[in-house]
Amino acid sequence: METNRVRQFCVVAETLNLRNASQLLNVTHSGLFKSIKVLESELGYALFQKHGRGIVLTERGKTFYPKAIEFLEHFDAFLHSNEKKSSEIRVGTFEVFSTYFFSQMIVPEFENEKFLIQELVPGELENALIKEKVDIGITYEPVPLQGLQILEAGRMPMAIFGRVSQFINHRFDELPFVVPALPIDSVITEVKGLDGWPNHKIARNQKYRVSLLETAIQLCTSGKAVGYFPKPLIALVNQTLPVAFRLGELKKPSGLGSFEKKVYVILRDGAKEDFVVKKITKCIRNFCKLRCES
Repeated sequence: METNRVRQFCVVAETLNLRNASQLLNVTHSGLFKSIKVLESELGYALFQKHGRGIVLTERGKTFYPKAIEFLEHFDAFLHSNEKKSSEIRVGTFEVFSTYFFSQMIVPEFENEKFLIQELVPGELENALIKEKVDIGITYEPVPLQGLQILEAGRMPMAIFGRVSQFINHRFDELPFVVPALPIDSVITEVKGLDGWPNHKIARNQKYRVSLLETAIQLCTSGKAVGYFPKPLIALVNQTLPVAFRLGELKKPSGLGSFEKKVYVILRDGAKEDFVVKKITKCIRNFCKLRCES
């Protein structure tokens, strides 16, 4: 049984979507399908079954998944134990990933590691990687530069959030948005702001322009503004707030389509997806699954 097939199974089990999983693994859809079938043949039982237009884990698949995760963690830890350890894990990212995500999802997985976290906007992040000031980048607005490899790590749903009782009867053009003060120009997605709002599709009422994510969240929780945030981020934020101050999802404007951002891990060309990168990528995938309680 090949370790890589077990790893592929885990990604399919986490996404329950062969197409999405093949994109995350950078393999073809047909190749991934064949790999899963080989693994099932080796095990002697089915891991997935059709459910409507999608797939779900079989009962044996549900049993095998935690065992596969445990096996891969031990296997990666063994490989990692033979690697030359650096003094710290150097990560470049911005506040969406350096605040609640880092403290609540990364830190518990790396309790014995040292970190250097640098707040870097797109462009600065990629240059810091090239100049070897950081080793791993996490972003959803990558700037493609020569010498870097950009790897999709997950897909993060986005939404407009605010105090629902405060803004439930407002028209979209009446909503007072808080937005990042620093504009960016994304080559890949055409957005013009760090929060990823599709300005090229629809404009919004920008009442507050702020530099810090925490300022934006405080304006929203106090009922003064609404913001465009990742759903997983607000799920973590709400865990820290009294019920009365929690943020809820507001109706999006018609014709805008789905709100979803791809999350990328960026490495220098030639850098390996080692134990640390794989573990951070897994944390990102788990982060992308989080949702606010209704």
